[in-house]
Amino acid sequence: MNSVVGDTEPVVTLVKQRHGSLAGRPLSEKELEILRWARQGKTVWEISVIRAISPSTVKFHLGRIYVKLQVSNRAQAVGVALKRGLLG
Repeated sequence: MNSVVGDTEPVVTLVKQRHGSLAGRPLSEKELEILRWARQGKTVWEISVIRAISPSTVKFHLGRIYVKLQVSNRAQAVGVALKRGLLG
């Protein structure tokens, strides 16, 4: 996957290394908003335009979401969030 669509693997690895204690913690409002956009199929670039932030910041938030929900990708994150009632 290229950076335009949202390759977050390096970011996830960095977040896990620096913030391993995030697992199981609640998602912030920003993280929930980004996850809602991801649920709608928006790319990293599209989310960055919508929120007026850089694609790197979107990737950072996605990495934190993955660590907190203990998942590996966007589809799993959305599925877990739906199952837990986080996305309504």
